[in-house]
Amino acid sequence: MRQHQSLTALRAFEAVSRLRSFSAAAEELRVTRPAISKQIALLESDMGCALLTRLRKEVDLTPGGNDLFLALKQAFELIHSTTEAVIRRAKQGQHLRVLACRDFASSWLASHVGTFLVANPGISMEITSEKSGTFRLDEDFDFRIFCRTKGDKVYGGFEETHLCHWIDMLVCTESFATSYLYNGHKACDAPYLVNERYDIWEEYCALAGIDSGGPRRHQTRFDETTLCLSVAASGGGMTIGDSFLALPAIRTGELIVPYKIGLVCEDYYGMFKPQGRLATPASRKFEAWLHGAIKAHEAMVLQMLAEKGIRVIEHPKSKSEDATGKTSRASMPEHFQPVRPQNPSVRNSVPQRALLEWR
Repeated sequence: MRQHQSLTALRAFEAVSRLRSFSAAAEELRVTRPAISKQIALLESDMGCALLTRLRKEVDLTPGGNDLFLALKQAFELIHSTTEAVIRRAKQGQHLRVLACRDFASSWLASHVGTFLVANPGISMEITSEKSGTFRLDEDFDFRIFCRTKGDKVYGGFEETHLCHWIDMLVCTESFATSYLYNGHKACDAPYLVNERYDIWEEYCALAGIDSGGPRRHQTRFDETTLCLSVAASGGGMTIGDSFLALPAIRTGELIVPYKIGLVCEDYYGMFKPQGRLATPASRKFEAWLHGAIKAHEAMVLQMLAEKGIRVIEHPKSKSEDATGKTSRASMPEHFQPVRPQNPSVRNSVPQRALLEWR
């Protein structure tokens, strides 16, 4: 039979170990010092080993005591964060907390979530943006949405749902293309704006069949794609934009896609939920809305790119793996299946100011 230690004794031991003082622990727990000593003695007796080394004015931990303290510290912190989350949800009712990577939060979620809130007036939301992959495990969020790459760290305690891939495109202003890309100019000579955490220039050129003319000669580095796009929109360079971040500027003509080719990225957006947590009516509605809104966005993206003569090709690694390790395309909606290039040996360049088609 499993032996259970007294929770009172464990709490007393954790307090003494953390504060390194019997008196301070007694004051924190609002009991007498002899009561703390009695609980520690009972715990040591039950466990059959010394947990503390008692000096005149100091308290130290034995190796076994240190192991127990570290485990209790983690357990009590989890209990505290969980009770706080339960209390918060009880007070706030249908309130959702979402943590999302900065690019996704600022460029797409912020401009679309209003439709969800208007359709569900009883639900309130708190959306926090963070650098991609920063899970903030010490905080309670109903959903976490991040850019994911195959091989990224898998965090325990979460259920991951695949949301979508995106389409990467080289973008710049019309005037920039005229000065640096048309009329025989080589792309390698043009000022390039690169996200230092997402530099796919060479891969993009190779898979899209673009002859860049050689290694990049002029580049400026940023830590966010949105910054690259802002500079590109001002005419300060060309960059790789995607179908979430760059689409509004492409739609209005603020940015153009000079090579008329979009590449489905092998990376994807994933959504994480606390494992084992029962879904609330609010969380179920938000999750259903998010999947539907992204599906509609993907359909709109393909239609708009087709209208602008932009050909979408598939990344050879943009397939996902299910739980069994088998590859599948189920993670990409059927309408989002791009056309494979018929002749990948052909190389594209922009010697003339004309639409380039993948032949």
